[in-house]
Amino acid sequence: MFTDGSGHQIWAFDKRRGLFRHAPEQPVQLTSGPTRWFNPVPSKDGKTIFAAGSSARGELSRFDSKTRQFQPFLGGISADLVAFSKDGQAVAYVSFPDGILWRAKKDVSERVQLSSPPLRPDSVSWSPDGSQIAFMSHLGPRTDVAYIVSSQGGTPTRLLPEEIGSQSDPSWSPDGRKMIFGTSLFGQNGEIRILDLASRQVTTLPGSTGMFSPHWSPDGQSIFTWTEDISKMLLFDIKTRSWSTIYKDRAAYSTWSRDGRFIYFLRYASDPAVLRMPFCGGTPKIVASLKDFTYTGTFGLWFGLDSSDAPILLRDVGTQDVYALTLERK
Repeated sequence: MFTDGSGHQIWAFDKRRGLFRHAPEQPVQLTSGPTRWFNPVPSKDGKTIFAAGSSARGELSRFDSKTRQFQPFLGGISADLVAFSKDGQAVAYVSFPDGILWRAKKDVSERVQLSSPPLRPDSVSWSPDGSQIAFMSHLGPRTDVAYIVSSQGGTPTRLLPEEIGSQSDPSWSPDGRKMIFGTSLFGQNGEIRILDLASRQVTTLPGSTGMFSPHWSPDGQSIFTWTEDISKMLLFDIKTRSWSTIYKDRAAYSTWSRDGRFIYFLRYASDPAVLRMPFCGGTPKIVASLKDFTYTGTFGLWFGLDSSDAPILLRDVGTQDVYALTLERK
């Protein structure tokens, strides 16, 4: 008896034998559905399985700078990877934990579904004109593929159908003429590439080997990335074609402020907090402490900004209990 590594469902080998019955070679799936199961143990009589079951759910929360508290946001929907259109009138998000991309008005009305399994969107980004949304989805081990879908709905299409390899964290340049992406999720000897949407020509950002997660500044003059070990954030100056190190420590979900003056990110290793730093570097300032905030997300955590640069996170409101599951003989 065991649980699988993806959906955390319970499986078992049927060892029963008889005159006209042979034990199957393949395991039998005993559970299904949204509940994730852990540590199954059979009873002595073999008729019951005791297991811990968890139901994942989050509550989208926004940090209020006046009260210094997190409050439910957008009705407290269970969603992460939230991104607002440039005009702030529309929002895209991925429902948690089922992993479906949606687009809606800023009050979450008039929802439109933009993806379906087996695609599981990540790294959601709007085009500057609000007509398209880019995301990546895991295609296999160490491989991520970039997709584009109309914000009005339709079938997602691959950004580079002919490309072999990963395209992670895809996003547009501020003028909407180019797209930037990494060739691996966590460095892995990858590099940063730029696609010219008109000519379809792909170029490599000089000196970007071993980097991932690129983000273009709102004014189009800078690009920040992370090193493969997530220990350094670097800034590329497009005019001078030079790199500079602007932060040294582990962090996640870094993003530009709307005016491009600051970079926000989530410090999670120790003393978790949302930090804000001048884009050219300097001492980060704590915007919101996460000491008493239990967060969750598709990858265990997530952080973003709303249309006014207020931090938003997904609060963990899931449940976990011990269950007794009765086996039926068939």
